[in-house]
Amino acid sequence: MGSTLDDKVGPLARSPYLFLFEGSPDKFSVVENPSRPPGTERGIMTAKVLVEKKVDTVITGTIGRRAYNALNEEGISVKAGCSGSVLQAVRKCASGELEECKGATFAGYIG
Repeated sequence: MGSTLDDKVGPLARSPYLFLFEGSPDKFSVVENPSRPPGTERGIMTAKVLVEKKVDTVITGTIGRRAYNALNEEGISVKAGCSGSVLQAVRKCASGELEECKGATFAGYIG
């Protein structure tokens, strides 16, 4: 939810920043999530950025159906349900502790 490794992992489409790791928790870059303005296309917009960046795995707190489907169609692994800091989540992923999710973990807002 912030721009440092100590910040919490958030929902994919609502996170203000995306961390792009290259092989280890020590080598990364941070980019602003362009889908921050309100709207119903946030998840799909975020997924499109990740596809363009050629990521192979996404670590997130939650992910909606359309974003999950867009990433899945491109063969991108999704590890959802993560909590704690970005660094904790990346270390868990690197050590094989995070399971791949099989679908969306966020169904949308009621109300």
